[in-house]
Amino acid sequence: MMSFTEDKGAIKSMIELSDTWEEADKIINEFTPCRNTNEKLFYLYGMFDVSILASFDESDTKIENDYKAVLSAIVNQKWR
Repeated sequence: MMSFTEDKGAIKSMIELSDTWEEADKIINEFTPCRNTNEKLFYLYGMFDVSILASFDESDTKIENDYKAVLSAIVNQKWR
């Protein structure tokens, strides 16, 4: 099993090549130390050149929606 610190490039590729955001989320859960949605979102910000427009809404629903949107955009980027 590969660890988080061993190969970030491989983790990034597996996320990009996922078919769905759910599949990519499983990769993040398995190969990174990120466990809550906020950590996962900031992991994606650091790993990929992505961002979400700032909002005053800091609710769990907003964070969850942002995470799904960013992950979906990364996964769908390969088809462009």
